[in-house]
Formats: sequence, C-alpha cells, structure tokens
Amino acid sequence: MRRQDPHGLVRFLRRAGRRMPAPLLILTHDHPDPDAMASAWALAYLAQRLAGLRARLAYGGIIGRMENQMLVRLLRIPIRPLTRATLERAASVALIDTQPPFQNNPFSAAARATLIIDHHPPHAQTQADFALIDRGVGATATLLVEACEAARLAPPAPLSTALAYGISSETQQLGREAGPRDLAAYRRCFARARVRLLAKIQNPPRPTSFFYTLGTAIHQAFVLDAVIGVHLGRVPSQDVVAHMADFLLTHEAARWSIVTGRYKDQLMVSLRTRNPRAEAGRLLWRLLGCGAAAGGHRMIAGGAISLPPRATEREWRQTEQELTAAFLRSQGRRPPFRFRYPYGGISRPRMSRG
Repeated sequence: MRRQDPHGLVRFLRRAGRRMPAPLLILTHDHPDPDAMASAWALAYLAQRLAGLRARLAYGGIIGRMENQMLVRLLRIPIRPLTRATLERAASVALIDTQPPFQNNPFSAAARATLIIDHHPPHAQTQADFALIDRGVGATATLLVEACEAARLAPPAPLSTALAYGISSETQQLGREAGPRDLAAYRRCFARARVRLLAKIQNPPRPTSFFYTLGTAIHQAFVLDAVIGVHLGRVPSQDVVAHMADFLLTHEAARWSIVTGRYKDQLMVSLRTRNPRAEAGRLLWRLLGCGAAAGGHRMIAGGAISLPPRATEREWRQTEQELTAAFLRSQGRRPPFRFRYPYGGISRPRMSRG
C-alpha cells in the first residue's frame, strides 16, 4: 500500500469525497479512547468542509472510563453506539485508530474500507481506497491536526479541545511515544481549546466501583524482577484494565506491567512498558495468537481472549496464568516463577529523617 500523508488525505476528500455515497460511516475501534473519538470527529469536520459530505460517528462496545464519558458529554461529540443496520447500510466506511485485520472493531477483517487513518503498524492485509497509516506520530489525532493545517482549516474550540486531550491522553501528557509533530499539533490545538473544560475532563468524579478496582490492583499486584501485574477478575468496563496497567507502570522499579480483567466472556489484556523499542503491540499479537483481537504499538498494547460462555473459574484462572507465563517467557524468564505480592498487607513505610 502506497505511503500517504495528511496532504494526500485532503486531496482525496476534495476529489473523491464529492462522489462518495453519503453519509460516511466513521468507525473507531471498540471501546473507543479519546484519541480515536477526537480523530473521528475531526475527520467528520474535514469531510463536511472539504466535500460537503455528511458523516456518522459510531463505535462498538462501550465508553467506560469516566474521563472518556466526560469528554463526550461536555464537548457534545456526536458519536453513537453502532447498530447492525447502520453497518449493513453503509456504502462508505472510514476506520479511525484501527485497521480491519486487528479485529478490535465491528468492520469485517477481510473487507476493503473507504478510508483508514491510523498510527499503529500497518497490517499486511489492510485494504482501503485511501490509507493514511503513519507510525511516526504518537497519536492518530496528530495526523488529523496536520490534515486540518494542510487544508488551512482551524478546528472550532470544542473540536480543538477534543484533539488536544486526545493527543495528551494517548501520549501520557506528551511523555510516551510523543515526537516533535505531536508537540506541534498539541500546541496548535491547546491555543484554541477550552481550558476549563479540559480540566473537568481530566478530573472527573469517579464511581465507587473504580476504588474497589484500584484497591484490587494494589493489594493483589504481583512482582517478578522488573515486571508488575495483576489479575483484576470481573471489571465494570474494559477501559479500567488499561487504566490499571498505566497506574502500575508508575512503580519506580517497573519496566513492564501486565493487567487482565474479565469482561463478559472475554479476558481483557493490557501491556505497558517503559522501553520505547519494545514493540508491545506485536508482542501481544503473538501472545494471543491468530484470531484474537489485539492492537498497540511500541510501548502500549491491548487485546482480548474469548472464553466459552459460562466458563468455569478454573478455565478463567488457567487462561490468566498461561498468558502471564507466556509473557514472562518472552522476557527471558523461566519457570518456576517466584512471584512476590508485596502490597497484600500494606504497612506504612519507614520515613527517613531529613
């Protein structure tokens, strides 16, 4: 597939957009994050301004994390859960922050999309009329900001706010996989953003279930050398698995975190690392095997393993243990694994006098 750039996206929309069947269905990956939702909204803005093309934003799964719910509610992002009828009727489909073969979206893995915009590694079987896939940025939203610049369009304040938060959250405040292009895009958006709304989005009220999950993540965390992880058991949403993986990696001695959570009939998995050359996405793809839903890039990855309906507790535990063992072997560890559970009974650390 020929390499494209944001200028190419602008040219494609101006030429092909006027002939494209409307409305354009814009799909994010399942359980969308801020980067995916902001990018989808920006593509809808570009399609309307450059080609007069109406667009419909949709997603599979749920929007679970409180920050993400606040993002949609406060900025009024026009994104809705996908219905089967909407997908079946769609003649033009764009995929944002994902690709068909990843199987973490409602689109057929073998189908050809109208548009794909993504910053994850390109899959050999990805097909599209136009694909802007660029690993040189830390967030898909950066590509959409660059496309707006190429089209000489200044996104309105709510969209700029969403794009700024999308870039910031995807790169952990520009500290993870962010380069000069991400920083430049963030600055352009932040200058037009509604800062007070950003503050509300970043600091939402949290439900009681979040604190139960946080307590589980701390008290049941296991440690082996520079790896920290936890099996959360049943979780209220898949988003919390990624949230806890980010949280555990802040441990000063950790180089990797691995977190699982049981959501419906799937074991959700999140990997995080401090190593910018680790290729966490490819590693998780190998660990989960063909046919599993997975995605990611150098330092972060997420995926899911489907279990049979009404799987027993033994089957759940075996899957968790086998996945953890496979990950540890990939890092050069050999069984028997001698885990430590240092935070099961937390006592106050001794403070040094200074």
